[in-house]
Amino acid sequence: MAQATRARVFYYGLSPEADLWADHIEGLGLEGIRFQLHYGSETLHVKIPLLGRHSVHTALRAAAVGLVEGLTWQEIIEGLREPSAQLRLVAVPGPKGAIILDDTYNASPASTIAALNLLDELDGRKIAVLGDMLELGDYEQEGHEKVGMRALEVADVLITVGPRGRIIGETVLRWGSPTDRVHIVEKNEEAIALLERIVTGDDVILVKGSRAMQMEEIVNALGRA
Repeated sequence: MAQATRARVFYYGLSPEADLWADHIEGLGLEGIRFQLHYGSETLHVKIPLLGRHSVHTALRAAAVGLVEGLTWQEIIEGLREPSAQLRLVAVPGPKGAIILDDTYNASPASTIAALNLLDELDGRKIAVLGDMLELGDYEQEGHEKVGMRALEVADVLITVGPRGRIIGETVLRWGSPTDRVHIVEKNEEAIALLERIVTGDDVILVKGSRAMQMEEIVNALGRA
């Protein structure tokens, strides 16, 4: 793509070959992430409230846009510390003192596995509520199976929502998970009713699915419980 345009191409990533790059990435659980940001001869130490190590890519993308638009480092860092709610996985209070990881804005196999990686870093009983990932085309079956393999490793309790989410649950069961750890439902209302019965104060609950699944309904219902 860079060769196909006369426009300036700005590279960002995790390699020193990029114009803007990051290293020394450290996940801080529910406090966010910490990393070093490099641009030319400058190095900045950054701590931001985005959850999960994968969120450094979101921060790099936003910082790159800021640099191209001529913002100062102070403006860029302040912006990273107050990211748009639509761009972030957020932790919100749940019933009985549980914590909900609200990542309901959208979902792909890669972002769902990244969210499961964050869940894996946290203390407490881990509940993953995972819905359909849409618009995957020919990758639909394989993508949901890959998420299922990671969920098998991470989740103490798995709840899947929707016909494609069922693939996740069936993958976990096929690979030997106890049946009482896996709950396959079709609708958000069923997931809500189940969660209201089983949640304890020790739980961390990840809720994630494609936007069309409207899984924020689950987060909102649990927040009122």
